[in-house]
Amino acid sequence: MEVVLPNGSLFIRKSNLSTPKRRRFRLSAEIEEIRVCTNRTCRRQGSFQTLEILTSLAPANVAVKSSGCLGRCGSGPNLVALPGAVMVNHCGTAARAAEVMMALCKGDWDSDAAQKSLEALALRKKAESELEKGNFSEAEFLLSKAIELKQIGGMNIIYKDRAVARLAMDKYSEALEDIWTPLSSKFNQQKKNQIFGLIVVECEKHAYS
Repeated sequence: MEVVLPNGSLFIRKSNLSTPKRRRFRLSAEIEEIRVCTNRTCRRQGSFQTLEILTSLAPANVAVKSSGCLGRCGSGPNLVALPGAVMVNHCGTAARAAEVMMALCKGDWDSDAAQKSLEALALRKKAESELEKGNFSEAEFLLSKAIELKQIGGMNIIYKDRAVARLAMDKYSEALEDIWTPLSSKFNQQKKNQIFGLIVVECEKHAYS
């Protein structure tokens, strides 16, 4: 995977602490895990927000975890992407976190796509609140808008939430389509049925809460 770094980027490798003007490099493997420092200094610089945003935007095959000190405390919040030990400094805003996730997982620094992912995440959070209130029609509308924005990762969660809303409104065929769409190439029929059962249980939870 090749990552494009923009001017002024603070991506670094552990073996090279210089800041590149602009360059491309190939990761040794696809990103599997991102660890965000939540030690004292990075925590004061906003690393918990970074951890929350990255966790919400991560594709299903990328784990996001907290970690201890990664060094370079004055340049935090810091994180490291594994394998490859690609480090990132100054990741202290939601916009920066989304851009970093885009660069690491998609191979390009796309601020517009990152912003759309944040907008989709905000819509998802609002929809989850509407689900809790039993406003299933509004939740379905918000989640449909979020799907149109094509978030970097977490689309399976958005589809799952919309399936819950649609099941609550007796839109069974559309709910099934929401389940099948993100899972069609990943799971066999038995696994899909198991997931569908879990979604029905969640739907009933919202209906009787």
